[in-house]
Amino acid sequence: MSTYLGYFKIAFHNNTVYRVEYLLGILNTCLQIFISCTIWKVLYGGQPEVKGITYAAVATNLIIALGLSNAFSLNDFSIQQKIGDGSIAMELLKPIDLRISLLAGNLGEIIFKLLTNFIPSVIFAALFIGILPPAGVVAVIFFVISVVLGFAILWTISTIIQMTAFWIINVWSVSTIKNVIINILAGASLPLWFMPEYIKKFIQYTPFDSIYFVPVKIYMGKISDGDILFYYGKQIMWFVLLYTIGFLMWQRGKRRIVVQGG
Repeated sequence: MSTYLGYFKIAFHNNTVYRVEYLLGILNTCLQIFISCTIWKVLYGGQPEVKGITYAAVATNLIIALGLSNAFSLNDFSIQQKIGDGSIAMELLKPIDLRISLLAGNLGEIIFKLLTNFIPSVIFAALFIGILPPAGVVAVIFFVISVVLGFAILWTISTIIQMTAFWIINVWSVSTIKNVIINILAGASLPLWFMPEYIKKFIQYTPFDSIYFVPVKIYMGKISDGDILFYYGKQIMWFVLLYTIGFLMWQRGKRRIVVQGG
């Protein structure tokens, strides 16, 4: 455990060195939020609500979802890079789980971004755009739990994309497709309230709405306390399923490396 904690600390510390980079990251997130909210404000055309959804709810969804999506940025190319330079062989000889060490590094970066990117961006948006307050203290606690589970799902999806590097030369195209799908179907760029009904029903059977949209709805109190347990169960189910797929791909991928090395 101390070894993985070391990876976490190194990643967190490395981010503190590049201060200009994280200041630009805050600016980038704020611009995304400002532009997206401005576009939706124009689309609302001064109307108080559309399809029963107020502009304030849309802005709140965009602020939280875009903020989290920037904080939860994951490197889908870690395994590919290690395979490309041959360092994967040495990594597999170490008495640690490579996937967990990568996760520890990711968590170090993400905790840093949550503190120095997400929180400042949300404060900026609340001051200059406006954001709905949480439905209550309990809603905040439920929201944080759902955010953690949403990140877990996002990490397992990223892990699966990384594992494809054992079978294809470049995962860039797969990663790009994944990012587009998540941005749309997770509610980061388009609030899912405005999706056609048949698409919303389809999304309910996927893990994508559990990443950002479900936490946002919990924050705003649009999910009852009784239903929250159902959504937690759904998030946990997808995490277990996707983790299992990634684990199986990892086991098969390692054997391919051994065969190629021989």
